[in-house]
Amino acid sequence: MQRVADDDWVAEVGEQLPVSPLSVLGLFLAAVIGTRLALEHLTTRALLESVFPLAAATAVVFADRWLVTRDIAMRDRLTVFGYGLGGFLAAVVVTSLHLFVLYLEGTGALAPLYLLLVGGTVGVGAGTVAGIYEIRQRAAVREAERQSERLEQFASVVSHDLRNPLSVAQGRLRAAFTTGEAEHLQEVDAALTRMDELIEETLSVARSGTQVEDPYEVSLVELASEAWTAVDTGEATFETVGDRTLQVDPTRAKQLFENLYRNAIEHGCEDATIRVGPCDGGFFVADDGPGIPTDERDEVLEQGYSTSDDGSGLGLAIVRAIADAHGWQVAVTESEAGGARFEFTRGG
Repeated sequence: MQRVADDDWVAEVGEQLPVSPLSVLGLFLAAVIGTRLALEHLTTRALLESVFPLAAATAVVFADRWLVTRDIAMRDRLTVFGYGLGGFLAAVVVTSLHLFVLYLEGTGALAPLYLLLVGGTVGVGAGTVAGIYEIRQRAAVREAERQSERLEQFASVVSHDLRNPLSVAQGRLRAAFTTGEAEHLQEVDAALTRMDELIEETLSVARSGTQVEDPYEVSLVELASEAWTAVDTGEATFETVGDRTLQVDPTRAKQLFENLYRNAIEHGCEDATIRVGPCDGGFFVADDGPGIPTDERDEVLEQGYSTSDDGSGLGLAIVRAIADAHGWQVAVTESEAGGARFEFTRGG
């Protein structure tokens, strides 16, 4: 999940643009250079001056399209555009100085404005490469920070959440040795089972935090339906209200749905109705349970948050980790039936 600050007006403005500014810049430069080539009738001089810059401008457009297909956030795409524009201006300045030196020497140059444009085009290509490298470095830093956070969460569970069932198991085991009553061993077994569940859930949070390497397109209805069959749903009912295609790792995406279903049933009522469907930019999962208070909606996805005395607080943390891995933002709101609604949309 790529979190963007509420006052991130740069990303908001970028989302409103009808076309990507980097593609516009690349297409404009390619059009000018291509037109010049056509007017020069492909002479040797025209080819030497224009072919490489034309290739650079075209490559910039393809690079921008590649960023879009990889679902790179708008802020990062604007960063690449900034680097490209910076490269253009730097190259224009350098070319201008060179042309000025030629002018002082009395030699001059034919079509100096066109040469400035050509030089700037090469600068755009170089700047775009630098910008892509920069956003890849940023992504690596963000992933490292997320991994560090999950390691801290894991340590918290090991040091705190496991301590209670461990104490219970130790106490009951001592009682079993003292009294010889088998019921104490049953409590030990229950405590050990609880510890195993906590460890598995915590490991799931850590594993789900890695980036999705090979996602592919899957139907939302197919994912949600398969996840429903894997959960003990009791008297609860499930329905879909539309479909769309999602670019996901199906195994992790199903786990996201499973945890949301369990959360709705465990914290709602046994005959809850859960609805899944597309929304603007993503999909939602909603129920008709008691809902989540407004002042708690920012906390429910955090590790350790639970309204149940025996809850681990990891179910929805796993949901957030899987959303992070897919680049989804999560919004917790109220459903039409007054229950909880979780919306998953692409980060901007």
